[in-house]
Amino acid sequence: MSTVQPDLETVVGQHIEAVLAALRPAPLAEEMAEVLMASIPELGRARDEDFRAGLLLSCESNVSAIWDGLLTGAPLDSIAPPSEAIAWAHELVHRGVQLPALLRAYRLGHGLAERRLEETAAGLEIEPEIRWRVLARVSHHMFAYVDAVCTELVDDYEQERAQWIRGAAAARAELVTAIVERQPVDARVAGEKLRYDVWRGHVALIVWADLPRAGQQAGSLESEATALAAALGGGAVLTVPIGERVVWAWTSGDQLIDDPTAVGHRMGEGVRAAIGTWREGVAGMADSHDEARVARRVAELRALRPGAVVGYRAADLTALLTADPVQAVRFTEAELGELIAESDMAARLRATVRVYLEENLSPARAARRLGIHQNTVVYRVKRTEELLGHTIEERRLRLEVALRLSEMIGGLRASADGRRRAHG
Repeated sequence: MSTVQPDLETVVGQHIEAVLAALRPAPLAEEMAEVLMASIPELGRARDEDFRAGLLLSCESNVSAIWDGLLTGAPLDSIAPPSEAIAWAHELVHRGVQLPALLRAYRLGHGLAERRLEETAAGLEIEPEIRWRVLARVSHHMFAYVDAVCTELVDDYEQERAQWIRGAAAARAELVTAIVERQPVDARVAGEKLRYDVWRGHVALIVWADLPRAGQQAGSLESEATALAAALGGGAVLTVPIGERVVWAWTSGDQLIDDPTAVGHRMGEGVRAAIGTWREGVAGMADSHDEARVARRVAELRALRPGAVVGYRAADLTALLTADPVQAVRFTEAELGELIAESDMAARLRATVRVYLEENLSPARAARRLGIHQNTVVYRVKRTEELLGHTIEERRLRLEVALRLSEMIGGLRASADGRRRAHG
């Protein structure tokens, strides 16, 4: 037997490792999710970030599984869909997205991955004969993976759909979706189907977990939503799971309040919540839900810690300022200049000036709040003015807005990048 073939196999394997190391799963999955949302109308119609988050998790888990299979040489008959891919297929069922859209997503994702792998290999120093063998092996594995995963997902999708159709959850989710999308809804029929009085005043809640945890069920998030509703003084509660990591909810009651700071409630481990304001009737359910979505967006921009509950009243101004993240980043960077740098010194200057402004330009009061010497405040204010090229009073309002936005600049930049990718 020839001794050349094993050496060739080793070389091909080494170059596959190099190609995969140069094309990481996370950024490829980000691009894949954007392409699928833009290319498949059934996916593009989904407005909420939870749907995109589930799609992104599915993309990244599939890409990672393919990469792992290529690197470890796992047998093709061991291929199975990742749990994140199964969860996303179930979410398509729950949102009424038909099976052809799921299969098209895999075809488009497969094509994109093939193109990016070819481009990556072309950018590395690989002999043409070896590059051909590298791409042939990668392509063979990817075709086998997509075929095996799609075959299993079709069966899983159909089983989930059959169960979903038989259950009352489908009707509840469909009706609630119609309400939040402001479609014509008969309030009497809605109340009977939902077993919830839609005529009353409500506060909408959105409860979400960062990522599905082992053993975590949607029911645990429903319990979190119910506990939050009780803390707010709510009585009746309507909960609707949206995928595996989000629950939409509404609560009503005579003692209901919409200020989470007044009750000091904290969510469970890895869970956050956002709430809207008190609104009345079916239209009020949609209005309060929209506000809860806005509050959630602000919570994610600010990277609030697990356990936090943010209300719309505390988030409305920030939501207005960050409605266009591209413009918000541009304004903040232009207004703060060097002061936006990711350094300890810049962070200290921003924190000091923020308190100095809140204390109406009083170095003494700012020093007491910060626990530092008054002269330190004076020095930092002067240093800030040198970096800005003007006095603080000269552009006070703009500076205050820019400093507020700087607290969430990381989230704003990520959001701005996503918007740019979505619009080409």
